[in-house]
Amino acid sequence: MKTKFITFVSLLLTLTLSAACALGATANATIVAPNTEKITAPFAGTLLPFDLSAGDEVKAGDLLMTFDTTPVYATQSGKVSAVFAKVGDDAAGVAEHYGALAVIEPSHPLYVAASTEQAYNDADNRYIHAGETLYLKCNSEKGTGIVTSVSGKNYVVEILTGSFDLDDTVRCFRESAMPSDSETGRGRVTRYADTSITAQGRVAAVHVKAGDTVSVGDLLFEMIDATSEKGASLTLSAPVDGAVTSLNTASGAQVYRGQLLCEIADLTTLELSAEVDELDLSGVSVGDTLSYTLDAYAGETFSGTVTEIRPVGTARQNATYFDVRITAPSGKWLLPGMNATVTIGQ
Repeated sequence: MKTKFITFVSLLLTLTLSAACALGATANATIVAPNTEKITAPFAGTLLPFDLSAGDEVKAGDLLMTFDTTPVYATQSGKVSAVFAKVGDDAAGVAEHYGALAVIEPSHPLYVAASTEQAYNDADNRYIHAGETLYLKCNSEKGTGIVTSVSGKNYVVEILTGSFDLDDTVRCFRESAMPSDSETGRGRVTRYADTSITAQGRVAAVHVKAGDTVSVGDLLFEMIDATSEKGASLTLSAPVDGAVTSLNTASGAQVYRGQLLCEIADLTTLELSAEVDELDLSGVSVGDTLSYTLDAYAGETFSGTVTEIRPVGTARQNATYFDVRITAPSGKWLLPGMNATVTIGQ
């Protein structure tokens, strides 16, 4: 009787194991994006404010971030007589060759380097004030000027009106009628040096051309880091349709060249990542077709091809699990992190 009972138990275990094998083992799986695009800073600089966040979905070509530039302004009002720098040029190289990125000729290029030594013998005529208007005369030519600086007996009068030539000797008067008793002195016509515009870095934008008239404070150039590549873009765009899986910088932050700014998971190449128990791994090979279900599509069964079995397992609760990659179904709306169940050995 005892022998028959043992035989019955053995048969029952055999049938149970056979049924389990017939049903097949299962493995938990998730949808993953195997390809991740790393967005790095092409050069050092400051990022303009942006509203990108981790988890955002982006389309290929969407603007992610924009670099700020260093502006170069006009320090002299006048006419731009020459522009030597072009977009992409290294400012140091241009300055070494031409001496400047651009040259501005002052609006009023001539001045009188005057002295009170020949002023009319009156104390008031020998006391000159910066900012006052004087009336100028050379032979029959007349004009006006403004005193821009005073140093002892010497003073400078910027010529505002009148046609005077370099080295002309000009008499200066306080009164428009130019009586001799209002003469404040004399001097020679001299030309201001042109203003040379210099900067550091690589030229990102040029806002003027030769012949333009500019005022102090007008934007002339925009510069970026000198180590940037020629033709470097100020904007960073999404290279693929995807989702921002990590954001490694902040809006308005200063970044260095090569710094990781964000990562984008490529949503056009999704696949399943199944955690297969080491006990079931012998029943799986690359190229096999496995069936699986997706929680997001209850009641449907899908099949996919095993494309990779990753050789390094993960130990968890006295068992080791291996990452098995399986092709995802086409024509379904899927996102990384969606859950699935894979059947093995059926």
